[in-house]
Amino acid sequence: MSEEISEHPDRPQRGQVLFAALFLICATLLIASIGSQTKWLQGKDFFAQPRFWPAIGVGGMVIFTALHFWHLPRKPRRLPRWMREADWLQWAESLFWAVLAVGFSLWLGPVAAAPMVFLVATIRVTWLYQHWTDRREAKVWASVFEWAAWFLAYVFLVPFIGYLPVTLAFAPILTWRVGYRDRLMLWTAVIFAFIVVLVFKSFLQVKIPGAALYEYLPGALRSFFILHF
Repeated sequence: MSEEISEHPDRPQRGQVLFAALFLICATLLIASIGSQTKWLQGKDFFAQPRFWPAIGVGGMVIFTALHFWHLPRKPRRLPRWMREADWLQWAESLFWAVLAVGFSLWLGPVAAAPMVFLVATIRVTWLYQHWTDRREAKVWASVFEWAAWFLAYVFLVPFIGYLPVTLAFAPILTWRVGYRDRLMLWTAVIFAFIVVLVFKSFLQVKIPGAALYEYLPGALRSFFILHF
């Protein structure tokens, strides 16, 4: 977290509201599924029930995370003036949440609906009181999915295009993506990719499926590429 933000104790620290909300949402989903994931055995002692300690643990997660979430410094809610002064809008919003809670109760039953209503309320409060630093922090967290997408694309393309071509293409692209722009680094990445393919496919004989593209090569060259690249 940057010093610019942490120097002001009245401001929310970057991402803490979002992190607490995500943790609370996970804990709420766990407590909602505890009935289907644990058992309550007839005739067994209360403290020896299989559901007892999971309920204590997950229940503590929900209660203490909710208290932490509630006491976090949050940016005051800012709405356009016409929305602040429109009583009908406040009534309509309250009516909407009431109808939603009743709908959950009729659908799931009052006990099973309680975690769902709490979950929706948590999402609603988080949306209202999030700080711009939370959104910036969320972008940083979400950036990890880009690298997961690169990995999935690599795995998806290898059976179609081939281990060697895809590795030779992805190595310089990812080198460029992490910030290296000069030709020396890009060519170094290409050479490194070629060595990796030789080591894993030719010398270590790692079982990597041959590519569909290799089927269009002439006979001898096709066998050579399937065996070594």
